Amino acid sequence: MSGSAILVEALGKRFGAMQAVDGVSFSVEPGEIFGFMGHNGAGKTTTLRMLLGLTRPTGGRAAVLGHDVVAATLEVRRVCGYLPASYALPPDMTPREFLQYVAAMFAIPRATARARGEALLRRFGLEAVADRKLRGFSTGMTQKVGLAQALINEPRVLLLDEPTSGLDPLGRHELLEHLRALAQQQGVTVMFSSHILSDVETLCRRVAAMHHARLIACGEIAALKREHGATTMDELYLELVRRHAS
Repeated sequence: MSGSAILVEALGKRFGAMQAVDGVSFSVEPGEIFGFMGHNGAGKTTTLRMLLGLTRPTGGRAAVLGHDVVAATLEVRRVCGYLPASYALPPDMTPREFLQYVAAMFAIPRATARARGEALLRRFGLEAVADRKLRGFSTGMTQKVGLAQALINEPRVLLLDEPTSGLDPLGRHELLEHLRALAQQQGVTVMFSSHILSDVETLCRRVAAMHHARLIACGEIAALKREHGATTMDELYLELVRRHAS
């Protein structure tokens, strides 16, 4: 556990009378692609935001690469990349300008930022639109720009919230392959939330499942399927929810 890239222990968050996350515990190993599944409103986004220090926990603790998310928030953000579920790109910027803007927030030297930005534009096939205004970009193109900005600081941990939502099959495939390459070729730890469970199964060996703010399962997908008599991810999640409710 001490060598985990992400360590979460009894993490909780309450907003007034609403318990958004209730005593969640799990760990993610270095270089792992870890799936975080659950219905909309299950607590996935709040958990990710707590890992980044964007939302302060009201219970428990969490650490990223050994940095406590409350006591060492700046250190956590330096080593993480983040793609939120919903965001608006600055419409009057171009992808090239936007990447340089994000790089400046990390105080990356200009020459380094330019080199990284150009490499990311090439990686995601954005060279042809690099100087086009971001307004009117398709969902797929927007996600590519979003993932590029999440990588501009060369993070060791990548946190993605519903990254394939709204993408067509080709766009989903391309994005998932990018994530696979990041983990396998560069050793980046990837944690991504999704309610598209086939995407989780495509990339992940291990998964955590949330339902109504609580963690209802965590482990290897193959073992969880055997334990609960499921053949598909949808069947597995529905069975986990049924057992949790009973």
